[in-house]
Amino acid sequence: MVFRLDDNVIITLLAVCILASLAFVVRFKNYKPCSEFSIKTVGSSLRVGTIVRFETDVRNFKQLQWDFGDNQQSVTEVASAMHSFDAPGNYTIMLIADGKCSEYKTITVYEAPEIIDSSLVAKVVMPATATVDVPVLFTDTSARASSWEWRFGETANVDGTLRNQYYTYKTPGWKTISVVINGNMKTPLVRKIFVNPKAAAEAPRVAGASGPVIRPRVNDDPHTAPLPEQLNPAPQQQQPQPQTPEPTVMYPDVAAADFNQMLRNSAGGKRPISTFSKYFCEGNLNTTVILNGKATTFQQFFEKVAAVKKGDKLSLTTTLYKSKQNNCVNKIDIIGKVKTGMLGMSWRDL
Repeated sequence: MVFRLDDNVIITLLAVCILASLAFVVRFKNYKPCSEFSIKTVGSSLRVGTIVRFETDVRNFKQLQWDFGDNQQSVTEVASAMHSFDAPGNYTIMLIADGKCSEYKTITVYEAPEIIDSSLVAKVVMPATATVDVPVLFTDTSARASSWEWRFGETANVDGTLRNQYYTYKTPGWKTISVVINGNMKTPLVRKIFVNPKAAAEAPRVAGASGPVIRPRVNDDPHTAPLPEQLNPAPQQQQPQPQTPEPTVMYPDVAAADFNQMLRNSAGGKRPISTFSKYFCEGNLNTTVILNGKATTFQQFFEKVAAVKKGDKLSLTTTLYKSKQNNCVNKIDIIGKVKTGMLGMSWRDL
């Protein structure tokens, strides 16, 4: 049995190969590599309901496609876009220039601040310190108050209901004072006061010392001989002075968007891991990181970031968990992706 291709088939195959080669040559000659560019936000208010302006330094483009991370997109022919977010959270902004060059930026949008009528907040006049068993006067000077609920920090109960309220502390130390006017629990005023221990009685002077000798009164019917005690009184122990609490050392504040940018700048080993130690509790670089749902340490995660050659190949969505006492980072939740493929159109987990 003899196998033979028709001449027309051969000619057609050759023509297709020639056309494909020409198309490849044309695309290769017209191909322009993507230059690095960035996205930045203009203004400092990243809150729900406010207009956020995004700008980019990309050049020589025809069209920009913006994806704001909340299922909303925009197409512009200028190097900026404006958007408003409806809910707080972390959003990854994606920008594609002319359908091929892309860049990412993660921002954190905060809840809009509640507008509080200042006339509904108490204005308290009070001393900075008090003393055990000595009455202290607390006064509210707000104009629109008609009722008061004072709590002076020794119990959870209401301790007074007057505009000018006296209170006598029974224990020393720091106390937290709160007052609510007109029953509005949303706008309590909170203050601190330090209560000193009760002043100790003055010790009697020893005979022979300068000044008059103060002798204790002799009981009418003493049970023991008082004369030796009067002549040689025991020195009175000094009361310990109240210790002022040491101030809490606060760690530097860092937003998730800035933390992501620092990580991108660390790609390719361009930045040491020690740069991040100042943000972690006690500088612990083995702080837990939940990367794409799996637990690891920040040091192991950083090694993966450093292994990526360029920062623009990273997509990071980060949530930082911080201590309320000193603002240090004690846990991180990250969704990390890396561009793959010849044209960088696909993604894999970091």
